Amino acid sequence: MKKCAKILFYSLAISAFLCCGGNAGKKESPTASEVTVTTFEHHEIYKLDKNASESPTLEFDFSLSLIETDDSIATANINRVIAYTLFESNKSSIEEACRDFMEHRKIEYKELLPIYNESHEEGDETWFSSYYIGNSEVKEGYKGLLNYITMWEAYSGGAHPISYYTVLNFNPETGEEIVLDEILKEGYEEALTNLLIVNLAKQLQVEGIEGIREKGYLYFDNEMFISNNFILGKEKISFIYNVYEIAPYAFGEIVIDITYEELKDLLK
Repeated sequence: MKKCAKILFYSLAISAFLCCGGNAGKKESPTASEVTVTTFEHHEIYKLDKNASESPTLEFDFSLSLIETDDSIATANINRVIAYTLFESNKSSIEEACRDFMEHRKIEYKELLPIYNESHEEGDETWFSSYYIGNSEVKEGYKGLLNYITMWEAYSGGAHPISYYTVLNFNPETGEEIVLDEILKEGYEEALTNLLIVNLAKQLQVEGIEGIREKGYLYFDNEMFISNNFILGKEKISFIYNVYEIAPYAFGEIVIDITYEELKDLLK
């Protein structure tokens, strides 16, 4: 099932901005990139024991955004990066990558059947049901860039499920994935890390790194790092830290926002 929506992005020459550090030397005329977002939806329940009336199951529930721009090469670049990032697949489309992912998980799951049967017969049955849930959305971000945000939840045994985010940012004109090196000056890492510490301390209403640690963050003397999951929003960059990255599971994901005003000395 697919749902369709069209989004018209107007940007001040994105490519020129990124290549020239935001100062192209002359005023550029706005260019329009038409982006069509459709949704690939798939729900499936796979029984571990197909012959049993009651059986543990492997469940898939996906609602993933598909991006199409007015440039076929840009479209192919975007969807290829998304497919690889989400599913570690070299398939050319997100749908193909998702279906391939599900087939591989089914094969792995089926290998549990002998173990399940043995546990079932001995009356010591453990929890064999698993699931994967993935939902994504597309937003317009900094200077007309695209933010592709995927929220995951997975369970394959253990005390609790795992929830996490995967974020990608794209130039819709070229399909290029935009990383921090594209928008920040060389050598930004130390200053940005310090800003992350300062802003997290503000959120927690504490002083400095020691105050952060006293609240249970950056435990085991872990150091702050720059997350690869960041949203290049219109007014700020949101750095997302998934569970266990800088805090215990019970804290959930941590989001640290830094405005572009705060980053003005680091921006290209």
